[in-house]
Amino acid sequence: MSKATAPSIFRDLQHLYKTLLYVLVLSMLAAFLLVQFNIIDPVVDIPTDRLLQVVAVLYCFAAVFAGLQLFRRKLEQIKTSDSTAREKLNRFKSASILQWGLMESAAIFSTLCYLLTGNWAFLALSFTLLVIFGGLNPFKHKVMIQLRLSEQEVAGL
Repeated sequence: MSKATAPSIFRDLQHLYKTLLYVLVLSMLAAFLLVQFNIIDPVVDIPTDRLLQVVAVLYCFAAVFAGLQLFRRKLEQIKTSDSTAREKLNRFKSASILQWGLMESAAIFSTLCYLLTGNWAFLALSFTLLVIFGGLNPFKHKVMIQLRLSEQEVAGL
């Protein structure tokens, strides 16, 4: 089994990110269309809607905060380690997947709450998470700066 090269690690990371982004956009669009064309009627009463609002906001805040904190801690560990560039990139990929998974799950939860309630606040919360998620794009130069990798280290893989 051959090891992945740096360009394929960057490509895989970018592909995974885009896939998660598209899943989120498509799920939000599908939920919007299902509710707006009355294909799915809201099934939750007002008290449950209010409870879900609190739960969704807390969950989204916790997911974003935890994801950012865990990612930062792992990034600091990666930068200070004496690992090779390939190992650093693989560990960065794992940290990114954890962060993205937390954020994606919170956005999907908010979208599901929108489907259940028809309340626009949930879709707005999902959209806010989508915007935050959009800022996490792992393009090559950004990753190299975050990991303090040089072109020579990446090219030498």
